[in-house]
Amino acid sequence: MSKHSKLWTGLASVSTCCLVLSSVGFNCMLGYSGTVNQALGITTSKVVNDGDTSEDTTYFESDYGELNSENLQTLIRETYDEAVQEEAEGAVLLKNDNNALPLSSDETKVTLFGHAVAQPLYKSASAGSKAYETSEGIDLYTALSEQGFEINDTLYNAYVQSSTERGTGKYDFLTNTTSVLSMGEEDISFYTDDLKASFADYSDVAIVMLAREGGEGMELALEDSFEGISQLALHQEEKDLLNMIKESGVFNKVIVLINSGNPMELEWLDEYGVDACLWIGEPGQRGFEAVAQILNGSINPSGSLTDTYAANSLSAPAVVNGSFNNQTWANLDEVLAAIDDDDAGISYSTVQAEGIYVGYKYYETRYEDSVLGQGNATSSAGSSFGKDWNYAAEVTYPFGYGLSYTTFEKTLDSVTINGDEITVNVTVKNTGDDAGKTSVQIYVQTPYGDYEKKNLVEKSAIQLLDFGKTDSLEPGQSQTLSITCDKYLLASYDYTNAKGYIMSEGDYYIVIGDNAHDALNNVLAAKGAEMLTDENGQQVTGNAANVYTWSEELDTETYRTSQYTDEVVTNQFEEADPNYWQEGAVTYLSRNDWEATYPTAATQLTLNDEMIELLAGEYYEKSEDALTVADFTQGDNIGMPLAALIGLDYDDEAWDTYLNQFTISELTSLLSDNFGTSEIASVGKPAIVAGDGPDGVGGTYNESKYGTSVQDTCFPTEIVLASTFNKDLMYNRGKLMANECMYLGMEEDWMPGINIHRTPFGGRNFEYYSEDAVMSYLCAIPEVVAMEERGVQAGAKHVVGNDQENNREGIAVFFNEQAFRETSLRAAEGAIAAAGGKALMHGFNRLGLVWCSESTALCSQVIENEWGFVGQQETDAVAGAEGTYKWHLTSAVAAGVDQFCLDFSGSVGTTIAKQITDTDDGDLLALVRKSAHDYLYTVANSSVMNGYSVDSKIVSVTPWWQPLMIALIVVFAALDILFIFMDLKKRRTVIEIVKE
Repeated sequence: MSKHSKLWTGLASVSTCCLVLSSVGFNCMLGYSGTVNQALGITTSKVVNDGDTSEDTTYFESDYGELNSENLQTLIRETYDEAVQEEAEGAVLLKNDNNALPLSSDETKVTLFGHAVAQPLYKSASAGSKAYETSEGIDLYTALSEQGFEINDTLYNAYVQSSTERGTGKYDFLTNTTSVLSMGEEDISFYTDDLKASFADYSDVAIVMLAREGGEGMELALEDSFEGISQLALHQEEKDLLNMIKESGVFNKVIVLINSGNPMELEWLDEYGVDACLWIGEPGQRGFEAVAQILNGSINPSGSLTDTYAANSLSAPAVVNGSFNNQTWANLDEVLAAIDDDDAGISYSTVQAEGIYVGYKYYETRYEDSVLGQGNATSSAGSSFGKDWNYAAEVTYPFGYGLSYTTFEKTLDSVTINGDEITVNVTVKNTGDDAGKTSVQIYVQTPYGDYEKKNLVEKSAIQLLDFGKTDSLEPGQSQTLSITCDKYLLASYDYTNAKGYIMSEGDYYIVIGDNAHDALNNVLAAKGAEMLTDENGQQVTGNAANVYTWSEELDTETYRTSQYTDEVVTNQFEEADPNYWQEGAVTYLSRNDWEATYPTAATQLTLNDEMIELLAGEYYEKSEDALTVADFTQGDNIGMPLAALIGLDYDDEAWDTYLNQFTISELTSLLSDNFGTSEIASVGKPAIVAGDGPDGVGGTYNESKYGTSVQDTCFPTEIVLASTFNKDLMYNRGKLMANECMYLGMEEDWMPGINIHRTPFGGRNFEYYSEDAVMSYLCAIPEVVAMEERGVQAGAKHVVGNDQENNREGIAVFFNEQAFRETSLRAAEGAIAAAGGKALMHGFNRLGLVWCSESTALCSQVIENEWGFVGQQETDAVAGAEGTYKWHLTSAVAAGVDQFCLDFSGSVGTTIAKQITDTDDGDLLALVRKSAHDYLYTVANSSVMNGYSVDSKIVSVTPWWQPLMIALIVVFAALDILFIFMDLKKRRTVIEIVKE
């Protein structure tokens, strides 16, 4: 072959590759068009106003006035300030021996240890803002430098240049890459003599930062592949590092920073001579500024833990069945043979045998029973050390724990009960030498008596009721907080007898404490108990003066009906209890006898035919007397735009008139949500864009409009926000994110995260508030209220029971109804019912055998009928779901689903439209009309309708990248044809020459 022929062949190959890549890329971009447009700041529709332009069409105003570049800069500055303040009040000082912190002005020469200093964990992998990856992100090194610290660059640069990398092993389908699976810490051999020699000149303080990283789809390991131990335990490289620092004798102080959204085991701090330890969580793009200021004393830390820090992370009873201890069915082969769905989504289960005893509700309740000598609480069952169970050995730091650079005195002044309102007045006095803030934590103990024992109503010995936060108090200054609590939170769910919420008969105790354990000791002091100990095993007396006591009679009626709708609240999830199917299938943990009920092994279930049929997920059938398509008016376009529905009640008859204008295909097109929906110009419905992230909505500002193309702010993760115990900051987070959405043209943001930290290993614990359902309930309310007040829908996720990332897709979660209503449902209730959120996203998991999105009990009965929810219910992602448990589309719509998340191809809509027309199913059409009504109601009552009136016209706008991609395809196709032609022509010439 001649050189010219090879040239044309090579060029043809290159052009063919470019043609294929551009064609495939274009198809992918079309499928992900919502995501692409969002990233590029593009909207695919615009409004044209031909009518009265003097009409005020601003239905929701930005807190910053007109949307312009100057006001956006003010917003951005305030989001940065908020992010720093959240970290300032959310970071938790765990240990501070001999007042090692704050560092003095003479202690500025520091050496940073731990590979995490070069690879900080700003947030774990999930959706939302990635602004920490940009020049706007601040790392620990930069933050310390800006505060005047002199840093050992020799060691720091060695970390930066090292090939070591922390990674979860997670596959990213967007980039087609897989991260490394590594703890990301250096082997001790990394620390050469030259590196060690650099310590002496920066020996004021050794600052060690340790990280633990989970993420979406990535649970932390119960037994990792590195050392075969809990991923939350201290690992050998870390032990070697800490031992090297200690034995060097060089450093005056050793400070440890815990850069993790999961609670590490920290019982080793004293062993390695650590002077102070600060939990910093995952600080987002600006939070490290606050960390540096806490270290030098510019900020006094005031955060409190929202999780219990156990000495052994495996000691939580939920671990026995949870996380990587999930089970397959005992008759798995039979199940797989009977169901056509993909195996992964129908194979796994977990039984929540721990019942209500999650987090501190386990450790503190068992402590009280140990003190009072009841329930076999001191037996070795569940002990981490093979001998009698002992609180101080099991718990390192209790829920609500947090130190300060100053001291406070807290006094319970009064408690007033008026109907459903309990008003608690607490005076806080700064008794130390430094200004500072502190949380006021209000707890309650409710009766556990004969009725509860007989009817299996479990009770935590102590339960968070509400909280508040002081202002910054100067030394000697006092402040009185008046906190109104909801008495409803004292009710317990009786699933066996009353089958509803009850107020138990007996004595109730409202108490304040520095943390859950301190509060419980105060209750025990009021009961006259002796031999009380703190978390360190030191004897304490408790403070009975900070306890208020009263009595109640048994009441099975007051909370039998919903406070939101007057709907009767009764059992809806009996089939999610294995004991419903087989007596004695599971023993739930009970404080009545810890020894006999503590789970010792994961529960494996066998499915009978009826259970297999439920697992199969095909519930919808057209009824014999179903309506027909002809019973509905569709396609009768009278020119009514969506703007005509702004402000109208959901039940206004104008909605039917509006929906009559849609064709069936237009209605079903709304079932697919790809971070928004396309415009439907014929009915005046604009294109909609949605954000996705509790710690940042995930968008880029339009430079042509606002003069900047920075991303929205990545705030500290949700667990850090919760740890502030400051509802004002929570409200302000919602307010700021709502304003960001206005500038980004977003109708909603998928936030807050409302699942609980059922085990310490949850991959997304960082973006959920707490192990405690009431904490989650309370934290969500101010955030959601602030969003909704500004016309941005706050879509709580993932509703409900999606507490783990391992096997999250399709896992069958079994429970009893008390535990479910008082944990998973309670955590979601704050955002949806109490705060009035208008959107929510379901979990991937099942409730018992039924996928959340197919559960009529959840979607229709609890969420709509009991909680009074009116708005958008959406599945979690269904991309590529055909042939899986998530493709029982009509059953999901019948249960109450309005939209399917990330249906890039639009297959959901076309599939359901075909079923409606092929079967003439008017009932299914009615369900789709309801789904459209639910969704469009949220849109009509959102800030994206600003600027729209009844005279407005929706004009479709083709994104600039679409014609560009088409042009590239045409060019590559033309070049391909040309090069192939030239190659063939040259080959023919060569052949003719050879013949001659």
